[in-house]
Formats: sequence, structure tokens, C-alpha cells
Amino acid sequence: MRPSIEAAPSSRQLRYLRTLAAKTGTTFSYPATRGQASREIDRLRTLDREPREPHPTGRDGDDEEFVYGTAADPSEVSGFGSSASWRVSSGVAARRVAAKTQRVELARYTVSAGERVLQEVTRSGRVNVTDCPISGAGRSYVVEREATADDDAVCAQVADYLEQARLLDDVPMASSAVRQLLREVDTDV
Repeated sequence: MRPSIEAAPSSRQLRYLRTLAAKTGTTFSYPATRGQASREIDRLRTLDREPREPHPTGRDGDDEEFVYGTAADPSEVSGFGSSASWRVSSGVAARRVAAKTQRVELARYTVSAGERVLQEVTRSGRVNVTDCPISGAGRSYVVEREATADDDAVCAQVADYLEQARLLDDVPMASSAVRQLLREVDTDV
């Protein structure tokens, strides 16, 4: 017994399937035979007759605007296209950063450049030690990334840093202080 070979679906059946799918807002599996195409047409016709729930509407009968939950809000972005960037000063973003950032003053010191402060900055569970100008204007330096939670180690590091600042009369992390230290090492050798 030989398997019967059925003819492929007609172009008319395929057009009708596409029209029904668009009308019902569904998809269909592409039929391989005319019989499969007829069954799909029957299935989509029954969907067309079934009552559907009305489309959800927003307040006052206006249609709701649907957006992705992760979509950027226009207040979070500045610029367009390739020049677009995140707004750091956005009220929402600033509140998020402020809520996650905790600062603890470790020490203050004064050099010829001005008064500075060593801070322990905890952001998203990570602890960094930073050196910042008191005035807020000027360069800040990261002294230690992901510092240990050991208080004795942090105290020893702060004491050593303050001693280096006193000896150099400069910010120990500044490139000018590093050059000064290198010159001293060269003359000692």
C-alpha cells in the first residue's frame, strides 16, 4: 500500500489563512497539505466567532500606553542617537544613588593645596576609601578599592596615609607626590 500524496495548499487558502490570522490576532502553523489548510481555516473561523474580552483601557476611556518595564524614562536620558547619555543629575537616579551610598569620615588633613578628608564610601555593599577636598571643588582619589571590613587594618592605612601627606605636604595619591617620591628614591640609590 502506497501512501497517498496530497496536493500542497492553494495560494487562495494561504491568503485566506493570513487574513483570518490578522483578523483574530493569532498565528497559525503553516500547512503542508490542502487538508491541513482547511483544518486551520476552520479553527481560525471558530476563533473569529468567539466573543472576546474587551481591550483594557486606561483612565477616562483613553487607551493606556504600554511600555517595557525596563524602558528608560525620558527624564533619565539626555541627547539623541549616538550622543545620548544617562543623566546623572536626574532626580530619580540621584535618589537611587543617594539611597545606596553611605559615607563615613575617617580623618581630615591639611596640605598646601587645602583641607581634605578621607572617607569610607559604601556603595552597593562595596567599601572604598576615598580622598576628597573639603570644599568639593578639586580632584578626588580612590585610596583603596573594596577595602576590608577590618577596623584595625583601615586605621593603620589611614595613619600611614596621613603621615605620607604630612611628609610630602601633598595628596599622597596625586601624580606630583608620586614624582616627588620617585626623585627621592633616585637620589638615595
